[in-house]
Amino acid sequence: MITLKINIMNLSAKDKAALWSDVALLLCAVLVTACTTPESWELKSKDNNVRFVLENKITDGVTDLTYSVYYKDTIAIERSLLGLIMDSLEYGKNAKFVSASPVKDIVEAYQLKSGKQTKTIDDCREQVFTFSSSEGNNFDLIVRVYNNGIAFRYGLSGLDKELHTIQAEHTEFAVPVNGKAWIHPYDWNERKKPSYEQYCSNAIEIRSECEHGRGWAFPMLFQTNGLWMMITEAHLDGTYPATHIDNSGINGAYKIRFPELDEPIVPDAVEPVSKLSWYTPWRAVIVGNDLNTIFQNQMVSHLNPPSVIEDESWIKAGRSCWSWWYKGATVLDYKEQLKYVDLSVEMGWEYILIDAGWQRMANGGTMEDVVKYAQPKGVGVWLWYHSGAGRENDTVAARRIMSDPELRRAEMKRISEIGVKGIKVDFFDSDKQRIIQLYPAILKDAADNHLLVDLHGATLPRGFERTYPNMMTTEAIRGAETLGRQQRCDKAAEHNATVPFTRNVVGSMDYTPVTFSNKIRQGVEAIRQTTVAHQLALAVVFESGFQCFADRAEAYLSLPEQPKQFLKEVSAAWDESCLLAGYPSDYAVIARRSGDVWFIGGISGKAEKREIEFTLPTACKGKSFTMITDGKDKDCFDYMPIKDTDGKIKIKLLPNGGFAGIIR
Repeated sequence: MITLKINIMNLSAKDKAALWSDVALLLCAVLVTACTTPESWELKSKDNNVRFVLENKITDGVTDLTYSVYYKDTIAIERSLLGLIMDSLEYGKNAKFVSASPVKDIVEAYQLKSGKQTKTIDDCREQVFTFSSSEGNNFDLIVRVYNNGIAFRYGLSGLDKELHTIQAEHTEFAVPVNGKAWIHPYDWNERKKPSYEQYCSNAIEIRSECEHGRGWAFPMLFQTNGLWMMITEAHLDGTYPATHIDNSGINGAYKIRFPELDEPIVPDAVEPVSKLSWYTPWRAVIVGNDLNTIFQNQMVSHLNPPSVIEDESWIKAGRSCWSWWYKGATVLDYKEQLKYVDLSVEMGWEYILIDAGWQRMANGGTMEDVVKYAQPKGVGVWLWYHSGAGRENDTVAARRIMSDPELRRAEMKRISEIGVKGIKVDFFDSDKQRIIQLYPAILKDAADNHLLVDLHGATLPRGFERTYPNMMTTEAIRGAETLGRQQRCDKAAEHNATVPFTRNVVGSMDYTPVTFSNKIRQGVEAIRQTTVAHQLALAVVFESGFQCFADRAEAYLSLPEQPKQFLKEVSAAWDESCLLAGYPSDYAVIARRSGDVWFIGGISGKAEKREIEFTLPTACKGKSFTMITDGKDKDCFDYMPIKDTDGKIKIKLLPNGGFAGIIR
């Protein structure tokens, strides 16, 4: 509001006329400015490096709600649209600003049961901006700004009991085009199941469109404007489907896309439906000067609610063996399963996984007998289940157990009482809302029965592990189980050197690694192209709270002493993780700490000899240890003593090679 106080009593008529002319010009200037200058708000990180800029910008008579992201004054996200359509009404276009809450500082320390760093801190600033739609309905934009990124989501208020539908979400990510992108296509394979098992499209042009027309999957990694940046989604509570990305935004900008209508099995619509009050998932942007900022980030976990499990003492990350990978029929053989129990005893691993078909186990015993054999030896048994997604009319009763609440709770109670420790739930096959609702339901019921969970054939991790720390890992990766085809063995090294920077950043990854044998599929052998040292290193390079080593028992028992000892000691939960060196699809050198002991793993993604140089963590400098390296060929190990080092290491690798070591 502008107030003018003018004493005109002593002015002449000519002066009065001139004065009023000047006032009129001033008012016109003010009005023009008010109509053309956008409303703008800014929220900065605690270290002032990250800025979230919110604007209500008028263009051609239409007001668009937009945002931009800056890191140290370098633009990371160019001006991008915000908003959504609910019940056919716009929330974002022609919106009017109502209020902005005081800035709230959040500092919340908490502990995870697995992951790249079990003790962590959610440290950010939050502000809530309230707007009114053209129809007078208020909505919120909740913004959080971290020292290494931003996150936002929409809040839709109300107390009515009616169901509301969001027909579209306008959210865009206008990533600057002067750089490269590493993005996995939204999985649309021959079985049409979006299970996040596609190879990454490496170093492609930013804003490239996906060839199959179904868009891209989270997370999305970029190198642009001299920055490293990752975009992903966090917090699925069942009121929204999991989303992905296409290029339908302005000038090809990335835009939120709901699941595909023809995703298999489930005939549901793709639009989210919920009662009010309603909060959408978080849209998260991680940004920094280097790749380690991306690698170490735990924002996905931060953006989820705290643990709902009061007593977490029974939740233990761990390593497991698994008989299915080499020869799936072993699952049906009781005596074969006892051999794998004995393997876990020999290696000091905590668990054994029995895959699909355990209900038909024969040759002297049942699943229950395996559990009885394993219990006194300190080995916990995990069992495979079908999710039952969309299978109400399926004639196979076993496939309905996990989707039917009564059947699920009864089965979980039964297996928990006999001593089963965990479940691997597979084949969710859709990102639609009804299937997303199944995840927290399974995790809650499992927690009530002290069961750990591996979500397989599932959606990408969005942070369930904070709210339900009994969730140990998720697949959502093209893992070792696909290595029965030669072309996939040929691509394995490059793939392995990519996913530490993409998929594994956002959550534990059930890759089922460390396979030294050649996998046999339908009687045909696929030849491993990575070195044995590369495979050994994956126990560190890949993070999983349930680290399932997939090879046959003989492959581990016949290892030389040092590699075998490495696998006996390597952890599945970490106090600290850091990237020592690397570049997506090229190579990765990773250090992880458990207690006072550091584990090093390095892999090459290139089919050529090379030398890799890196610097050890500060705590490791000056210590002596032995690095397990490539030998004379891909099937042999060698050993490199390292003494009194200043922390700088150079290691020669074979094509698709690797190395691993323990530093005490």
